[in-house]
Amino acid sequence: MIFIRRCAAVAALAVAVATTASAQQDSRLTLIRDDATREVVRQQLGGALSRGVPVEPMMAKALEGVAKRASSKSIKAAMTRLEENWHRAAKALAPNPTDDELSAGADALQQNVPESALRALRKQAPGRSIALEIGVLTQLVARNVEPGQASKMVLELMARKATGTQLTALSSAVQEDVEAGLAPAMALDLRGRGIMSLLPPPSAVSTLNPRSTPRP
Repeated sequence: MIFIRRCAAVAALAVAVATTASAQQDSRLTLIRDDATREVVRQQLGGALSRGVPVEPMMAKALEGVAKRASSKSIKAAMTRLEENWHRAAKALAPNPTDDELSAGADALQQNVPESALRALRKQAPGRSIALEIGVLTQLVARNVEPGQASKMVLELMARKATGTQLTALSSAVQEDVEAGLAPAMALDLRGRGIMSLLPPPSAVSTLNPRSTPRP
């Protein structure tokens, strides 16, 4: 009897959570004035939720399209691509990616970062979150750095135990250099070498405490 009551309580909690999420979703749907677009978004969100994809990034993508006055067809296509990228990221970042990693991975794939790059990042750091590293890689590619060069640099810095602050600084510095007229490839090479000069040589890294951000 106790077991049955516990199962009933769990089921009730699941329904309550789903109802709350649905209510929040519906409140934001009211921001979409066009009836046809609103219905398309509603259907896309419902399908994503049933397939285990968080609705938050999907809703954000829909509202982004609305803000840009995109057609309902374009918004549906963008939401579909996002869901597809989410599933691709889940496979590339297996076995247990966090939501932050999945979101970063989906964004990376949207920027044409190859799945192989995500797998390489995961292999480099299998026991902690790599959402920050994926984000830096995505930003570099968005600034027209070739994906192969960008992923190689990020992997090298990870191997040398660069800190999150250093990786973020790299991305910002490359952006500034590119805006100043420097070629993206040259900017990354210049800034990457600068950070490398501050890090211990590869042979010494294994004797030091690595950067660690435990995964939840």
